[in-house]
Amino acid sequence: MLMSPETDPHPLAANHPAVVSSTTEPKWWCWTLILAALLFAAILLNDADTIFRSEYYETGDYAANSLQVRRAKRFQELLGNYSRFGFHHPGPAFFYTYALGEALFYDATHLVPTPFNAQLIALRALSAFFFSATVLLIARRLGGGARGRWFLGLALLLAAWHFGSVGRFYNFFPGNPGFFCIWPPCVVVLPFLCFLVAAASVTAGAGRDLPLMVLAACFLAHGHVVMPLFILPLTLLAYGGLTYWTRIGREVWPWRAFARHHLVAGAILVVFLLPIAIDALTAHPNNIQQILKHVGASAETRQGLLRSVLYFLHFAAYTPYPNHNSIPAFENFDWAGTVLFFRTHWRAYGLWVASAGLTLGALRGIRTEIETRRFVRAIAIVILVATLLSLFWGSIQEGTMFYFNSHFNFAIYYAGLLILAIAAALWIDGKLAGARGKRIAMVGPVVLGLAVIAAFVQERRRFHSAPANQDRQRQFAASIEKALSIDPAQPKFINFDWTASSEAVGLALYLERRGCAWMVREDWPLFFGRDKVVTPGRTDLPVPTASSSFWRVVSHQTASTIGPEQRATVLPLMNDADLVFQTPAE
Repeated sequence: MLMSPETDPHPLAANHPAVVSSTTEPKWWCWTLILAALLFAAILLNDADTIFRSEYYETGDYAANSLQVRRAKRFQELLGNYSRFGFHHPGPAFFYTYALGEALFYDATHLVPTPFNAQLIALRALSAFFFSATVLLIARRLGGGARGRWFLGLALLLAAWHFGSVGRFYNFFPGNPGFFCIWPPCVVVLPFLCFLVAAASVTAGAGRDLPLMVLAACFLAHGHVVMPLFILPLTLLAYGGLTYWTRIGREVWPWRAFARHHLVAGAILVVFLLPIAIDALTAHPNNIQQILKHVGASAETRQGLLRSVLYFLHFAAYTPYPNHNSIPAFENFDWAGTVLFFRTHWRAYGLWVASAGLTLGALRGIRTEIETRRFVRAIAIVILVATLLSLFWGSIQEGTMFYFNSHFNFAIYYAGLLILAIAAALWIDGKLAGARGKRIAMVGPVVLGLAVIAAFVQERRRFHSAPANQDRQRQFAASIEKALSIDPAQPKFINFDWTASSEAVGLALYLERRGCAWMVREDWPLFFGRDKVVTPGRTDLPVPTASSSFWRVVSHQTASTIGPEQRATVLPLMNDADLVFQTPAE
């Protein structure tokens, strides 16, 4: 057997043919760690050039996030990544994960050439865990054995195609980051998938999956401000289902039937609530107040249900409008542009219709246990509720309907494919009777495994990041090092042109990692942190004087106008931005 299934709390589980006690085989979470390790190793091998042999000095959003990762390494970060609406997303869970990656793979072992590479390793490890926990949870609920193997192979095959297509979608971002893009809107897809499936399992009565559901939910709540819109209703649904089945099956309340699992889930919740609570108690105004203030101010903004439905369906094509993060047809809505998009991508939509038909056809012909049918129904209900919530979210979005507002929709679509994999696995298992069926049961999984490998090899370029231009990266670092050798005075007071703000954040991050004191003279606390912005009247911050060291980041065009009489040093950074500072007197 693939894994040792655990006893179901429902009394009918005693008659379930797949529920067999075993003390010699690993628990499902052991198999989760094994599969996660295998996937993690494959992902790293596929991305070896970028992670282990390429230098990467962050700029822009990546640099702003890495400044927060630096604070997380000192256990000082309480906020998530910044929002364009002037607040931070609720919590720093991902930043602490990346901080652990930096501490292990860069600071302690020097396995990677730059700290950002270590963050990429941490993200891939977290992603491998959430995906493995998702598919093996389902395999366990199917009873393991042949069913579990068939399902696991089909789920991995569909994952190669689906997430490979998502990786192609992400490649319209600058730098071709692939599926494991570390930009915050992209990292919630797999935790959201895990949350959906764990919530379905809890809904069907498996209280033992409560800690996994809470863990995924906490990462989601920290990662995106809209996630409570999904977490709260789905958690209520899941716990309501758990209460119903424990009362029917054992005539006890769920917190008694699964006392240990509630304690673990509660401990996880406390850990994730801690930074939010500290910020709420110490900051004035705190981040939650700023979020609520913004929600209240934007309550009149509505997109409408029709646009929301079309927005949701756009994700099924895996193709954004060329070089657009938003949907142009929605900016000035017209039916011609919308119809053209769906007509152009009719093949993708045809495949979705075909997969839905295959799922329904397979499920109709299956005769299986009550517990399995209950679990499949729970997944379908959770997907339906998540889809309705996504449509509601789309209808109330503020401003432009950017794709990055709802990348988690890719998890909803793959959850639907998981039902197809379940139905196919159950159908195959039901057909494999007799001697011929036993031979197929032995050879089939091997063939399916080879197909999985072939699919991932074919899609491998969609799962790795393109290495950054190494000449530009080295130039960036060399210019800053040269500037420090010419002008070593501290602190550095940085100001910048708006067009060069991305490189200015990268410069601040580089100085931070070098241990150099720095401040910024522009009021951009979301990027740099409030403690780094020169603020009149504050006595706890350095005050610039005429003799202070001022560094300015400008566009190359602006730097070209600086003449020799100004006695300034100009050094190239990257992306047509230059560093300018006064050359110290001899």
